[in-house]
Amino acid sequence: HRQVAMATARVMAGMLLAMSLEPTRSALLSSHLFSNHKGGCGKTTILFHTCAEYARRHQDDQVLVIDTTLRGDLSELLLGGDKGASGKQAVKALAHLRSSTKLFHQAAAIHAAEGMAYGTPSQAIRTALGKMLAKEGKDADGNEVLLDIEKTVVKVHDFNSCIPENVYLCLGGSGPQTSFPQQQRQAIAETIRKYLEKSSASWRLICDTDGDQGFSDYTKIAHALCDKCIIPLKTNVNDFSNRCIPMMEELYLARQSGEVRSCVQLFIWNEIDVHKNSPSSVSGLLTPTKAAQGIIGMLNGLVAEVAMTYPDLFYNAPPADRSDIEDFAGASTMCMRTFGVTGLAAAEHGIPFCSMKDGKLEGGRLTYEIQGETLKQLTNNIAELADRLDDPAWGKS
Repeated sequence: HRQVAMATARVMAGMLLAMSLEPTRSALLSSHLFSNHKGGCGKTTILFHTCAEYARRHQDDQVLVIDTTLRGDLSELLLGGDKGASGKQAVKALAHLRSSTKLFHQAAAIHAAEGMAYGTPSQAIRTALGKMLAKEGKDADGNEVLLDIEKTVVKVHDFNSCIPENVYLCLGGSGPQTSFPQQQRQAIAETIRKYLEKSSASWRLICDTDGDQGFSDYTKIAHALCDKCIIPLKTNVNDFSNRCIPMMEELYLARQSGEVRSCVQLFIWNEIDVHKNSPSSVSGLLTPTKAAQGIIGMLNGLVAEVAMTYPDLFYNAPPADRSDIEDFAGASTMCMRTFGVTGLAAAEHGIPFCSMKDGKLEGGRLTYEIQGETLKQLTNNIAELADRLDDPAWGKS
């Protein structure tokens, strides 16, 4: 018995030592937002497919999607899509219960109660606010928290079984958006990040934003919440010059003033016509048509110029000289093929590519024929993006 006890003790000691040597794991493991200054570039559609694939690749973590948009298109896609207006009906039923507006108001109230701006409040105020918010959550240290993230979101799989079970949504589309002054916007972002970081669960955050010509207050909160910005854009030089560069200038100034934290990680050249499914000078996955390759090469050069002008704005290091531009572009840009009819079927049914099967799919007005090879290529392209979200910074030690 003594030998058994000693052996058990050694095993326990080894387990405790191994646990003590494990690095501390932050509860907020990553944070990305999809943003641009032009609607109709495919931002929300790409995010829909990507968050599902990203969740599938990180099944031990919870993927939190915060829809900060006025219309809530992403929320509708995630909650069932267009068929039978199921997504729209779900948003209408849930938006006032689990909306980004409600989350932001709650975070602002908690920030005030915790005294970050006005001094430490009395225990009576904290207790009363805790009762009003009905929070019974605990953080990673076992302490009571006023903001229990899981009680401000919906588990998407409960409404749409095609979405992985670890995707949670804070809805957009709940009606008119509140105007918040800068100090309050920053306080909201700080509070939400703090509670995500202290959570007993591990989170990966992805935010959708409106494609306005200037950042709305909700978009600014998303930029203050997230570390990395993904910019989907069609291959149009005029749009890059007239919409994207002003957006990056606005983001740069907001970063310089300390208002936001996000930096540009990746440009997605969207709706690319594919010549063949093999690597090329502009993509590790596909070869665009010759004309498209020329435009993409020009845009990659423009991105590099902006990075050299505003190096602090980018996640990757700017190219040191022209010989580095191709490597910089490889780390900072990618191509996304046209989704075509398969994309229409996915949107109608609320099915991301990673959950879709080939064969017939009955729509509201027509029957879709999902081709296996096409679906495979689309899934691979989204998988490439999901992998790129976790890329280490290029050119930085």
